[in-house]
Amino acid sequence: MTPRQKTIATVGAFAVMLVVFIAFAFFPLVRGIRADSSRVLAARQELRTVSMYEEQIRKFEELSRAREQDIAAFRDLFIDRATPIAFIEFLENASQRSRVSLKIAPIESLKKKEDTWNSIDFELTGKGLYPNASSFVKQLESAPYLLEFKNAMLQRLATQEVTFSLLIKVYTQ
Repeated sequence: MTPRQKTIATVGAFAVMLVVFIAFAFFPLVRGIRADSSRVLAARQELRTVSMYEEQIRKFEELSRAREQDIAAFRDLFIDRATPIAFIEFLENASQRSRVSLKIAPIESLKKKEDTWNSIDFELTGKGLYPNASSFVKQLESAPYLLEFKNAMLQRLATQEVTFSLLIKVYTQ
């Protein structure tokens, strides 16, 4: 074998080994790097998403702490459906302050589809002087409860007094 043939054989063997190395070592390594980099990018995206959620939760907690009194006041707008004792006591105190006699009768109301919250209806019937009855209605209007007047009737009596009947809807928790 001449030196030229030896050189060609050596270069050929080296080329074959280089092709084998590229095919069996370099390409799998590149594919592995691509797969790992795509996993890293997905993990980074997930980390960004989690960080965004954590930031939103932190802001919500700050807002919740800042608005805690407002939230408590909002919850207090609704009466307890099972035992509306505080609301009934409010009605009795308001009637005493207004100097009207009052009879309270709770009425179970049917929930309509358009109603957002549950409610209880109360029929309030009473008797007293007109300014006192008017004062009682004003106290109801400014009550610390979420309520709605459904019906109101006043009737004047011969004794300078009026009888009234109010149907109110009070929203419950």
